[in-house]
Amino acid sequence: MDGYSFKRLLRRPWLSLLSLVIAAALCAALCYLSGYLERERTRMEEIRGNYQVLCVVSDTRGTKTDDLGMTHFFTDFLLDEEKGLGRYIKEPRLTKRFTYELDRTQGELIGVSRAECSPLLSEAKGGDVYVPADFYEQTELVCLVSKTFFARYGGQSLSLTLTDPKGATPQYLPGNGTGTRDFTVVGWHSGRDNLILMPYPASQLLAERLSGFVTTDSAAFLLADNTKAEELLQSAGEYFAPVQPGVYAPQGSRFGLIIRDEQYRATMAAMEQNIRRLQYLLPLIAVLSLAAGFLVGFLATRSEARVYALMRTLGMTRGRLLGTTLLEQLILPLLAALAVGAGMGAPLPAAVFLACHAVGCAIAIFRAVRVAPAAILREQE
Repeated sequence: MDGYSFKRLLRRPWLSLLSLVIAAALCAALCYLSGYLERERTRMEEIRGNYQVLCVVSDTRGTKTDDLGMTHFFTDFLLDEEKGLGRYIKEPRLTKRFTYELDRTQGELIGVSRAECSPLLSEAKGGDVYVPADFYEQTELVCLVSKTFFARYGGQSLSLTLTDPKGATPQYLPGNGTGTRDFTVVGWHSGRDNLILMPYPASQLLAERLSGFVTTDSAAFLLADNTKAEELLQSAGEYFAPVQPGVYAPQGSRFGLIIRDEQYRATMAAMEQNIRRLQYLLPLIAVLSLAAGFLVGFLATRSEARVYALMRTLGMTRGRLLGTTLLEQLILPLLAALAVGAGMGAPLPAAVFLACHAVGCAIAIFRAVRVAPAAILREQE
């Protein structure tokens, strides 16, 4: 490329400016949309992997999620990673409720498997708590009491007269669901004074010792993989039936399963629709880049037929003339693509724009140089 090409560009300042502006605008649009599409895909994958979809066990009609009295048969199936649902779930939230009497005061003793079982235990939700690190895995009789009780009993032992509501019937022995047990106070919560919390594993052992009848009052969990909700429901089978308004659970089901993924599905659907729109726009911008190249090439060559004919008669081949003219017309688009691609950090979309622009420009230039020189000169005469 020599100085003559630059002189030719300067002789057509408006066309050169138009070519530069169009190239910069289309290249910027392609780079922006490509980056936006990539960000949306990355964000969608992050949401798919990190969005917490809560699943809750209920009765078969979905009207009751507490005081379920689930036997260990159901909880074992829920947690079993080989034959049950354990491979589909994470962070199980299980609770077991007892009633107690202490110094003629009655209250509730609740076994919890995680802090998420109760807002009182979640500092993120405003809970004021002190919980030992291994509290939720304990099988010993330890407990959390209110801050008021902790000031009095912290580090000491509480003797509670207990009743397991699910086991306090004559057919469940030994103990008929009642008994007195000593608990060590190891922490506090910010709830009411007559509420005591204990580890869920210890609550299961306690129920077995009181009556031999082990139950769980509520169960919830998060999906380990949000894309496998349907697979979870199929694996749940007749033990946990999906809860749908107006639809009765299959015969034999005792509990329902509510998957609270409405917001997740709505978010994913909106993002998928947005990505589809971007996928339609990118080819459109590429076609516009090709059309812009054709337009610029056509405007640059429409009055140059005689010049091209003379160059051909002087011995320049058609291929060389095409290549020289194309390179001349790509100087400004190339500068625009380099500047925009570097400035927006998107070299690949800028290269795609330049390729599309070059193809359109080459088509227009080929139309101008393919005519035989003799025919052009005869027309000029």
